[in-house]
Amino acid sequence: MNKKLKQIKNTFEIKNEFIGWGRKKSGLKAVEFAKKNNASFFLLEDGFIRSIGLGEDESFSIVKDDIGIYYDATAPSKLEKILKEEDLSENLDTAKKAIELIIDKKISKYNNGYLILPKYLQNSEKKVLIVAQTKGDMSLKYGYADDFDDKEIILKAINDNPDAKIYLKVHPDVIAGNKKSNIDIEFAKKYCEIIDENIHPIVLLEAFDKVYTQTSQMGFEALLLNKEVHIFGAPFYVGWGIENLKWNLDENIKKEILKRRGKKLSIEEVFAGAYIKYTEYYNPYKKQKSDIIDTINTIDKYRNIYMKNDGNLYFYGVNIFNIWKKNSIRSFFKPLTKNKIYFDKKIKNIENAKIFIWGKKKFDEVEKFAKEKNIPIFRVEDGFIRSVTLGSDLTKAYSLVVDSRGIYFDPTSESDLEWILNNYEFDEDLINRAKKIKEYLIEKKISKYNIHKDKKLSFNIDKKIVLIVGQVEDDASIIYGGSSMSNLELLKKVYEKRKDEYIIYKPHPDVVAGNRKGNIPKNEALKYANEVIEDISLPSLLDVCDEVHTITSLSGFEALIRGKKVYTYGMPFYAGWGLTIDEKKCKRRKRKLSIEELIAGAYIIYPRYISVKTNKFCEVEVLIEELEELKKRYNNDNIYKLLTNIRNNFFRKIQLVGKVLFEK
Repeated sequence: MNKKLKQIKNTFEIKNEFIGWGRKKSGLKAVEFAKKNNASFFLLEDGFIRSIGLGEDESFSIVKDDIGIYYDATAPSKLEKILKEEDLSENLDTAKKAIELIIDKKISKYNNGYLILPKYLQNSEKKVLIVAQTKGDMSLKYGYADDFDDKEIILKAINDNPDAKIYLKVHPDVIAGNKKSNIDIEFAKKYCEIIDENIHPIVLLEAFDKVYTQTSQMGFEALLLNKEVHIFGAPFYVGWGIENLKWNLDENIKKEILKRRGKKLSIEEVFAGAYIKYTEYYNPYKKQKSDIIDTINTIDKYRNIYMKNDGNLYFYGVNIFNIWKKNSIRSFFKPLTKNKIYFDKKIKNIENAKIFIWGKKKFDEVEKFAKEKNIPIFRVEDGFIRSVTLGSDLTKAYSLVVDSRGIYFDPTSESDLEWILNNYEFDEDLINRAKKIKEYLIEKKISKYNIHKDKKLSFNIDKKIVLIVGQVEDDASIIYGGSSMSNLELLKKVYEKRKDEYIIYKPHPDVVAGNRKGNIPKNEALKYANEVIEDISLPSLLDVCDEVHTITSLSGFEALIRGKKVYTYGMPFYAGWGLTIDEKKCKRRKRKLSIEELIAGAYIIYPRYISVKTNKFCEVEVLIEELEELKKRYNNDNIYKLLTNIRNNFFRKIQLVGKVLFEK
C-alpha cells in the first residue's frame, strides 16, 4: 500500500484491507484481490471539495465506494445507488445552505485560484466557456468522453453561439505544469480566447452565460449557478433530469445509463447525494471528522489567512538577535501562492507590500512611508495560549495575533479583537466549541505559558482569598492599558479594600526569572499581602481564590473562565463587556457578552495557531491538547526540563551579548 493510501486510510478510519484509488492500478488490484478472497473492497477518490491548494495539500474529503466509483459511467456506483434508492429529503436543508455558502464564499474542489475576475472578463458581452480537463483523466476514459474529438466541442460551441465570444479555460494542473491538457490548446487558440490564469472556478463561471465541458466538476458547479451547461460525456450529474443541462452522447449509451439512473432529481437532490451522503469529511486543522458546512467555513477561513500572507512582507521590531522569533514567525505566514519575508529592511518593492510591526513599537519613517504609499500596516503579538515556558526564555510561540486595526492590549483605539467582540454573530456551534474549550482549559489547567507545576492547594482560613497578579511594568499593556500603574501601587490599592481578607500576591514569571522589570522585594510585598507565591501555576491559584485583582493581566481573563469575580484597574481586552468590575471605562465597548462569547472571540476567531507536532496551522483545540502533553513532559521529565532550561539560558545569553555589541 503506497504512502498516500496509508495516510488516507488512517485519516478517514478505513478498516478494509482491500482499498485502492479509483480506476487506477491500485483500485483495479483492490477489486481483483477482493474477488479472489471473497472479500469486500473500497475504491477511494478525493471528494468534491478537496483542499485549499492542489493535490499536495491535505485533503478535507474522501469518497469510499464499495460498488464502483462515481466517475465511471460504464458500471454502477455507490453514488448511483444513493441517488436512485435513498431518501434525500432529510439532507435538502443542509444542501441548500451548503450551495449558498459555496456560491457566497467561492468554494470548489481546489481553492487557490484568484478571487478577482480579470478586467478582460469584466464586461457585459455574451460569453461562452469551454472547460478543458487533463489528458488521461480517468473521468474522461470511464465517462465516455474519449468518444468526442476536442475540436468537435470547440466548433459546436462556436456554431451554437455565433453572437458570443468563446473562451477556453485551461485546467489548474496544466497551468502548474503538472499535466497536459485534454484539449489541444494550439488548435483552440485559433477560435477561442485562452484563460490560462488560475481563476477560482466559481468566480469564473459567474461571468459566463453558457458552459461546455466533458466530465468536469465545473459543469456541475455551473448548474449550481443556474447556467446552461452542455455536456460531452457522462459525468455523475447526467441522467437525473436536471434542468439547464444539454446532454451530448450516443443515444444507445444514453439508454444504458438511463436504465441505471433515469430518476428525475433536482439539482439540490443530486448535490445532497453526492456532496453530503456519498462524501466523508475531515478537518485537518481540527484533526477530527467534519461535515460539509464546517469544511466550507474552514477552507474559507484559512484561504483568507494564506491570501493575507501573499506578497512582500516587511517585519519590524523583531530584532536581529531574535533568531528564534524569526523562525517562529515564518510558520505563521505561509502564503497561498508566494511571498518574500524581510526583517528590518528598507521597503524597495511596494507591489503587494504589507508591513508587520511587533506590538506597539514605533517605526516613524516606516509608518510615514506606508501612509504615503497606501501600504497596509498590521500589528503582531503573541496569542493568549502561547507555549510551555516563557517567551523571554526564547521559547517558541504556538499562537500569534495579526491585527489590521490596532492591537488587543491598546484600548486607546479599536483592535480587530474589539471589533469581533462588538460585532460578531456568535452562532450555536461556536458557543458550543467555546464551552468545550472552557471545560478543557479548566480541567487540564492550561494557561498562557504553562510554566509552573500544578498543585492542589488548600488554605485553612475563614477568609475570602484574594489573588493579586503582578505584571511586567514596562510591558506595553501596562503603558497603553494601565496608565503605567506599578505592581506596588496595585498591591497598596487592593490592600486598602481587602486588608481583612487573605491576600496572595503572584508576581509575573518573567519578573521572577529576572528577565523583565516589576520586581517588588518580598519583605515589601508582605506588608500588603499575606503570602507571596512564585512557583505554583496560575490555574492552581485560580482554583482556590475567590476573586482576582489585576491591572491588565491575561490572568483576569483566565479567572473569568473559571467563574471567578475579577476586578480590573486598567482596560484589558476582556474588560467593559459586563463580566468584570472595572475601575476604568471604554465607551466603544457597549455590548454585553457571555464568557463563551468572549472565549470564542479571543481564543477561536482572533489568533492564529500552529501545531507543536507539525508546525502547520491548526485550530485551538489541537494546540491545547498538544500543549497539555508538552506540559506534562516538562513537569514530569527532569532530563527534558533540564535540557529545555539549558537551551533557554544559552539563547538568552546570546541575545544579551548580541544586544550589548549592537548597542556599542
